Amino acid sequence: MDGIVFGICTLVGIVGTWYSARDAWRLRDRSEYRIARAARAVAFGVCTIGVLLAVPPVEGLLEDLTGMNNSAKLGAHFCAVLWCGSLQLMLVDWSYNHEVLKASLYARVALGVAVLAAMLPLFITTTRPELEFTTAFASEPGVTVYLLVYLTYVAITCGEIGFLCSGMAMSASRRGHTWTSRGLATSAAAAVLGVAYAISKGSYLVLNYLRHPWPLHYEEIISPLLAGLATVALITGLTMAMVGRRLSQRKADQVTA
Repeated sequence: MDGIVFGICTLVGIVGTWYSARDAWRLRDRSEYRIARAARAVAFGVCTIGVLLAVPPVEGLLEDLTGMNNSAKLGAHFCAVLWCGSLQLMLVDWSYNHEVLKASLYARVALGVAVLAAMLPLFITTTRPELEFTTAFASEPGVTVYLLVYLTYVAITCGEIGFLCSGMAMSASRRGHTWTSRGLATSAAAAVLGVAYAISKGSYLVLNYLRHPWPLHYEEIISPLLAGLATVALITGLTMAMVGRRLSQRKADQVTA
């Protein structure tokens, strides 16, 4: 399941990263939404790396090369934090005015750094050759705390991403920007799937701690599927929104000319 889901995500991520990076480079001289374009390209890039590391053969290869157990999982989780943080920066640049933009950016960067700073010591003190940082080892307190820190951040950031995307989708729809509206609506739905992923995995960890877990087999199917759907839908939706903004700008330039 993981290999199929995250393999598809990797392919979608490569296409989205190439298209987004090309767009950011082409419009590098335009000051409007410069942060958003760069953050989107970074987000797609780190997401692609993260889902690639989650593919089982790649995961095993990296651990063999580094000689470090769970190195691929640590890399994938760090990429997920950077992915969510970069998307926040992109949407903040789209949504907020310049008076509050810097403070909003600094706050989200600080949150991401704090989460990464909390995850790394937990990983170092917990990791052992026989352990994996998955729900299958939820009986290990260090694994549970590490995953809950990571999942809480994912839930918070995906919640904000869904809120901002849904608001911008309605605004774009009122202005008649169909492609942008549909893309942002798809992104909002993807963010909801991201929250569902965090709840799915997090609820198993909490219920396992309370000694009443639901079947691990179901969690190992549902959580990767939700993560994969969220990733594909978010990249697709933001790419649609990017195309919509380009079409709208082109029409505006033609009217001005």
